[in-house]
Amino acid sequence: MLFSEIGLKINNPTKNEGKVLIHPNRPLNWDDFKRVDLIGDRSTINAITQSTCEIDILKITQKKEYVTLVVNVKINLQKELSQVKNNFFNTRDEQTKKRVLHHENGHFLIAQIIGHRILKEVNNFQFDKKAHKAQLNNIIQDNFKDWKRLDSQYDAQSTKPHHPEMQARWDRFFQSELESLQKE
Repeated sequence: MLFSEIGLKINNPTKNEGKVLIHPNRPLNWDDFKRVDLIGDRSTINAITQSTCEIDILKITQKKEYVTLVVNVKINLQKELSQVKNNFFNTRDEQTKKRVLHHENGHFLIAQIIGHRILKEVNNFQFDKKAHKAQLNNIIQDNFKDWKRLDSQYDAQSTKPHHPEMQARWDRFFQSELESLQKE
């Protein structure tokens, strides 16, 4: 499960312009999660991954009929909001802990996919000179709807109940989608 948030800022271009920046830029481990007694008043949830997506406008280039934007898309794990139940570590075997962590990494990959999709769409969009902020917000909102849908589908298909074949299908989707988006 993921949490998203929009942050739009206009900055001066840097050497990192036009990128998806991910923090942490590695697979998650259990140290990335805050240990709690209960997650959201729901005893059935063992772990939750929450991320944010922040868009920084680095550069606006005026063309004849439109403007283009250079943006950074920042995907950040929210450590305080990414949680795992204390008793999960006491009551589950190592294989289950590994499986749940693998699943939670999938949610973090969905956030990264959405970040890359936003960047790709912005890079291929001719923005109206007077409405570029509203158009950018529409791109972000449409992608955030897809983020929520993907998160829900992922949980429904792979964890309710645990379904190893569907997890494997999602793993292939994550790999294929990220490879495709990173080529562009």
